[in-house]
Amino acid sequence: MAADLRLERYVQRKIRAGREFFYFRVVKQGKEERHALPHPFSAEYRSSYDTAHRKVFGTAPGESESPTGIAAMIHQHRESERYRKLPRQSKTLRDLALALMTERWGKFEAAAIRPVHVQALYDSLSNRPATANRRLDDISATFSWGKPRGFVDVNPCSKIDRVLSEGAYEPWPDEALQTLITKGKKEIVKVALVAIYTGQRRGDVTQRLSDCSIDGATWYLQQGKTGNGVPVPLHPVVLSILDLERTDRRKAGLVDPRRPLLTNSRGQPWTPSGFGASWRTELIRLGLRPQRKDEYEDEAFAPTFHGLRHTNATQIANAVARNPDVFGGIQRVKSMLGHLSDKMARHYARRAEVEAMNVETLLLIPEIGNTPAWIGNMSEE
Repeated sequence: MAADLRLERYVQRKIRAGREFFYFRVVKQGKEERHALPHPFSAEYRSSYDTAHRKVFGTAPGESESPTGIAAMIHQHRESERYRKLPRQSKTLRDLALALMTERWGKFEAAAIRPVHVQALYDSLSNRPATANRRLDDISATFSWGKPRGFVDVNPCSKIDRVLSEGAYEPWPDEALQTLITKGKKEIVKVALVAIYTGQRRGDVTQRLSDCSIDGATWYLQQGKTGNGVPVPLHPVVLSILDLERTDRRKAGLVDPRRPLLTNSRGQPWTPSGFGASWRTELIRLGLRPQRKDEYEDEAFAPTFHGLRHTNATQIANAVARNPDVFGGIQRVKSMLGHLSDKMARHYARRAEVEAMNVETLLLIPEIGNTPAWIGNMSEE
C-alpha cells in the first residue's frame, strides 16, 4: 500500500503473512465492533465502508438520519436489550435481515413501508423459500419491536403471502421411519431417535445434549434458536442411547460433562456441517431421497430432519385432540416443543405447567417403529 495513503476514520490496517487486511473498527462502551473491508483501492470499498458505518452508527457519512426512519429503527433495535439477548445464531440471522432492510429501505421512513413493499422484497427471495421465510420473520420482529416505540402504527409484515418450503415440515410416514431406523447407520439413527422422542431441533440435539444439562431423566435445555428454557423428559429409548454413548466415553477415558453426548462414527461430537453432510448422504444411501432436489417425483415425500420434530408434534396433537380437556390441548404442544406462542405451536400441531405436563406427554407418544436391538432392552421382530 502506498505510504502516503490516509485511511478513513475507523479504518484499521493489519498485515498477516505479508497480506494486508482492512477493518472498520469502533470501540463503544468498552465493546469492540469490527467489520471486514476490501482494499481501499477496490470498487467495493465505498459501499462496504458505508454499510459498516450504518451498522454501527445508523447512517453513512454525510447522511442525515430521520428519528423515525428505517435507519434509526434499525440502529436503536441493535442497541436494544431484545437484540442483545438473542442467541448467537439468531443474532446472525437477524443481522442479515437488518442488512436487507437497510439495502432496500434504508432511506425511507419506517411508516412509509407498506405490505406491498414487504411482499415485493419477499418475492425477490422466494426461489429460496426457507431463506425468504426466515428473513420475513426477522423483519417482522424488528417492526414489532418498533411499533410501541413510535416507528410504525401497523406491522407491514402481516398477511404476507408466503411460499412453503417443500417438505420442510412434513411429518415422516411410518414406512420411511422404519427404513431409517432399521437400515440406517447407528450414529445417524441415534440422533434421529433422540430428535423424534424429544421433539427438539437438530442443533440442540447434536450440540446441547450433554450430561451437565441432564438431571435424572430430564434434559434441561436452553434452546439455541429461541433461548427458551425447556425441561425435556427423556424417553427410555433416549436414555438407552445415552447410556451407550457414556459407555463408549468411559472406554475412551473421556471425562467432560459439557461434551455433547451424541457422536459421529469416529466418536467425536458432531459439527453442524458434518452432521448435515452425513445426514444427506445416508438418506441417499437408504433410497429415501434422490441426489438432487429437482429429481423428486411429483408429490413424493421429501424427508427432512426438521420433519422429525413435526412428527413428534403431530403424534402429541393426535393424542390430545381426542380429549383436549384431559390432555391439555395446544398448551401441551407449546410446552413440549418450547414455543411461547399459540401461532408457532399450531404451526407444528394444528389440531391440537411445564415440567409435570412434559413428563406425562411421554405417555402419549407411541413406540416409533421397531427400535433396533443394539439400543438396549429391545428386540427386533
